[in-house]
Amino acid sequence: MTEKDPATFITTEAETPLDSLDDIRKAVTALAREGKFGIDIFSPDLEAEIYNNQAFEQAVFDLAKKHPSTAVRILCKDSEKAVKQGHCLIRLAQDLTSTITIHTPAADHRDEQSAFMLVDSRGVLYRLPAGGKYHHAILGLNSPQRAAGLAGFFNEAWEHSAPDPQIRRLYV
Repeated sequence: MTEKDPATFITTEAETPLDSLDDIRKAVTALAREGKFGIDIFSPDLEAEIYNNQAFEQAVFDLAKKHPSTAVRILCKDSEKAVKQGHCLIRLAQDLTSTITIHTPAADHRDEQSAFMLVDSRGVLYRLPAGGKYHHAILGLNSPQRAAGLAGFFNEAWEHSAPDPQIRRLYV
Protein backbone atom coordinates (compact mmCIF):
# COMPACT_ATOMS: atom_id res chain seq x y z
CA MET A 1 0.00 0.00 0.00
CA THR A 2 1.38 3.35 -0.93
CA GLU A 3 -1.55 5.72 -0.43
CA LYS A 4 -0.85 8.68 1.86
CA ASP A 5 -4.26 8.92 3.53
CA PRO A 6 -4.82 6.40 6.37
CA ALA A 7 -8.49 6.16 5.39
CA THR A 8 -7.46 4.28 2.25
CA PHE A 9 -6.74 1.26 4.44
CA ILE A 10 -10.39 1.02 5.44
CA THR A 11 -11.91 0.12 2.09
CA THR A 12 -12.70 -3.59 2.24
CA GLU A 13 -13.94 -6.27 4.59
CA ALA A 14 -11.18 -8.63 3.45
CA GLU A 15 -7.97 -8.89 5.40
CA THR A 16 -5.09 -6.99 3.87
CA PRO A 17 -1.42 -7.88 4.27
CA LEU A 18 0.85 -4.98 5.16
CA ASP A 19 4.57 -5.12 4.48
CA SER A 20 6.07 -1.88 5.73
CA LEU A 21 6.33 0.11 8.91
CA ASP A 22 4.73 3.11 7.22
CA ASP A 23 1.72 1.03 6.14
CA ILE A 24 1.32 -0.39 9.65
CA ARG A 25 1.52 3.08 11.20
CA LYS A 26 -1.15 4.39 8.81
CA ALA A 27 -3.34 1.34 9.36
CA VAL A 28 -3.40 1.60 13.18
CA THR A 29 -4.41 5.24 12.86
CA ALA A 30 -7.14 4.46 10.34
CA LEU A 31 -8.41 1.59 12.47
CA ALA A 32 -8.48 3.77 15.60
CA ARG A 33 -10.44 6.43 13.72
CA GLU A 34 -13.08 3.83 12.87
CA GLY A 35 -13.56 2.87 16.54
CA LYS A 36 -16.80 3.55 18.34
CA PHE A 37 -16.50 1.61 21.62
CA GLY A 38 -12.91 0.74 22.42
CA ILE A 39 -9.41 -0.38 21.58
CA ASP A 40 -7.32 -3.19 23.02
CA ILE A 41 -3.57 -3.21 22.33
CA PHE A 42 -1.12 -6.00 23.15
CA SER A 43 2.44 -4.77 22.69
CA PRO A 44 5.93 -5.65 23.89
CA ASP A 45 6.96 -2.03 24.60
CA LEU A 46 4.32 0.33 23.17
CA GLU A 47 6.30 0.29 19.91
CA ALA A 48 7.00 3.98 19.45
CA GLU A 49 7.68 3.52 15.74
CA ILE A 50 4.02 2.49 15.31
CA TYR A 51 1.97 4.09 18.07
CA ASN A 52 3.86 7.24 19.10
CA ASN A 53 2.71 9.82 16.58
CA GLN A 54 0.33 12.75 16.55
CA ALA A 55 -2.23 11.22 14.17
CA PHE A 56 -2.65 8.08 16.27
CA GLU A 57 -2.71 10.10 19.49
CA GLN A 58 -5.52 12.27 18.11
CA ALA A 59 -7.51 9.24 16.94
CA VAL A 60 -7.27 7.61 20.40
CA PHE A 61 -8.11 10.90 22.13
CA ASP A 62 -11.17 11.40 19.93
CA LEU A 63 -12.34 7.84 20.61
CA ALA A 64 -11.77 8.23 24.35
CA LYS A 65 -13.96 11.33 24.39
CA LYS A 66 -16.83 9.81 22.35
CA HIS A 67 -18.70 8.15 25.19
CA PRO A 68 -18.24 7.64 28.96
CA SER A 69 -18.16 3.85 28.53
CA THR A 70 -15.38 3.89 25.94
CA ALA A 71 -12.37 1.86 27.05
CA VAL A 72 -8.82 1.79 25.74
CA ARG A 73 -6.93 -1.09 27.35
CA ILE A 74 -3.25 -1.61 26.73
CA LEU A 75 -1.17 -4.60 27.80
CA CYS A 76 2.51 -3.72 27.60
CA LYS A 77 5.25 -6.12 28.63
CA ASP A 78 7.85 -3.41 29.30
CA SER A 79 6.99 0.30 29.28
CA GLU A 80 10.32 1.61 30.59
CA LYS A 81 11.60 2.89 27.23
CA ALA A 82 8.20 4.41 26.36
CA VAL A 83 8.07 6.23 29.70
CA LYS A 84 11.54 7.67 29.14
CA GLN A 85 10.62 8.78 25.60
CA GLY A 86 7.40 10.48 26.70
CA HIS A 87 5.21 8.20 24.58
CA CYS A 88 1.85 9.76 23.63
CA LEU A 89 -0.15 6.78 24.92
CA ILE A 90 1.39 7.17 28.36
CA ARG A 91 0.51 10.86 28.42
CA LEU A 92 -3.04 10.06 27.37
CA ALA A 93 -3.34 7.33 30.01
CA GLN A 94 -2.16 9.78 32.66
CA ASP A 95 -4.63 12.44 31.51
CA LEU A 96 -7.63 10.19 30.79
CA THR A 97 -7.38 7.76 33.69
CA SER A 98 -11.00 6.60 33.54
CA THR A 99 -10.79 5.71 29.84
CA ILE A 100 -7.23 4.64 29.03
CA THR A 101 -5.54 1.99 31.15
CA ILE A 102 -2.10 0.43 30.76
CA HIS A 103 -1.36 -2.88 32.48
CA THR A 104 1.56 -5.27 32.60
CA PRO A 105 0.68 -8.87 31.73
CA ALA A 106 1.28 -11.63 34.29
CA ALA A 107 4.30 -13.88 33.81
CA ASP A 108 2.30 -16.60 32.03
CA HIS A 109 1.35 -14.17 29.23
CA ARG A 110 4.72 -12.50 28.74
CA ASP A 111 6.02 -15.15 26.33
CA GLU A 112 3.44 -14.28 23.67
CA GLN A 113 5.36 -13.22 20.56
CA SER A 114 2.56 -11.52 18.64
CA ALA A 115 1.46 -7.92 18.87
CA PHE A 116 -2.00 -6.72 17.94
CA MET A 117 -4.62 -4.04 18.13
CA LEU A 118 -8.36 -4.78 18.32
CA VAL A 119 -11.03 -2.18 17.67
CA ASP A 120 -14.68 -2.74 18.61
CA SER A 121 -14.23 -6.54 18.60
CA ARG A 122 -14.16 -6.52 14.78
CA GLY A 123 -11.17 -4.54 13.54
CA VAL A 124 -7.77 -6.21 13.83
CA LEU A 125 -4.17 -5.38 13.13
CA TYR A 126 -2.08 -8.47 13.90
CA ARG A 127 1.70 -8.87 13.72
CA LEU A 128 4.02 -11.82 14.33
CA PRO A 129 6.72 -11.76 15.55
CA ALA A 130 6.41 -8.57 17.56
CA GLY A 131 9.37 -6.24 17.64
CA GLY A 132 11.14 -7.96 14.74
CA LYS A 133 13.01 -5.84 12.26
CA TYR A 134 10.63 -7.00 9.51
CA HIS A 135 7.28 -5.30 9.56
CA HIS A 136 4.55 -7.61 8.35
CA ALA A 137 0.96 -7.41 9.51
CA ILE A 138 -2.58 -8.41 8.67
CA LEU A 139 -5.25 -5.73 8.74
CA GLY A 140 -8.94 -6.53 8.85
CA LEU A 141 -11.68 -4.00 9.47
CA ASN A 142 -14.37 -6.65 9.67
CA SER A 143 -12.62 -9.76 10.98
CA PRO A 144 -14.86 -10.96 13.81
CA GLN A 145 -13.43 -14.50 13.89
CA ARG A 146 -9.81 -13.38 14.16
CA ALA A 147 -10.86 -10.62 16.58
CA ALA A 148 -12.75 -13.11 18.78
CA GLY A 149 -9.72 -15.36 19.14
CA LEU A 150 -7.41 -12.47 19.95
CA ALA A 151 -10.00 -10.91 22.28
CA GLY A 152 -10.21 -14.18 24.20
CA PHE A 153 -6.46 -14.17 24.74
CA PHE A 154 -6.44 -10.45 25.56
CA ASN A 155 -9.30 -10.71 28.07
CA GLU A 156 -7.66 -13.61 29.88
CA ALA A 157 -4.33 -11.77 29.97
CA TRP A 158 -6.10 -8.61 31.17
CA GLU A 159 -7.80 -10.48 34.03
CA HIS A 160 -4.42 -11.65 35.31
CA SER A 161 -2.57 -8.40 34.66
CA ALA A 162 -1.72 -5.55 37.01
CA PRO A 163 -1.64 -1.77 36.52
CA ASP A 164 1.75 -0.74 35.19
CA PRO A 165 3.48 1.08 38.09
CA GLN A 166 5.73 3.01 35.69
CA ILE A 167 2.73 4.82 34.22
CA ARG A 168 1.68 6.63 37.40
CA ARG A 169 2.08 10.38 37.23
CA LEU A 170 4.26 11.76 39.98
CA TYR A 171 3.00 15.01 41.46
CA VAL A 172 5.74 17.14 42.95
